[in-house]
Amino acid sequence: MGANSFPQDVARGLFEGNPLAGLIEGFCLTLDAGGDLEAGPVVHVQLRPGVTLSAVEADQLAKACQQGVQRQLDTHDADFVPHPEQGPAANDLAIAVHPHRSGPFADPTSIRDGYLLRGDY
Repeated sequence: MGANSFPQDVARGLFEGNPLAGLIEGFCLTLDAGGDLEAGPVVHVQLRPGVTLSAVEADQLAKACQQGVQRQLDTHDADFVPHPEQGPAANDLAIAVHPHRSGPFADPTSIRDGYLLRGDY
């Protein structure tokens, strides 16, 4: 994500126009270090309590979220405009779907209006 990308932009992308947005409890952001010494953004999405998704349904939610966030960033963030010299994966955005209170959300006291987390999830 670019320097001018904000959590509010990600939130708009996750929720606006997403027919599956009602399944989402919240989100947080992390950076995932790739094998090429580059760090890429990961949007971790927490499902609402009691929501259980099959692998196919989770993939559909992840794709809907990815498309919405990508659309939001492409529209409002000049830093996120694709750069051909960096290759097609330069602006890849990963979405990880987690059941309620799992992954980075396992400790409910660890996220308090903090959008960027450090560590492996």
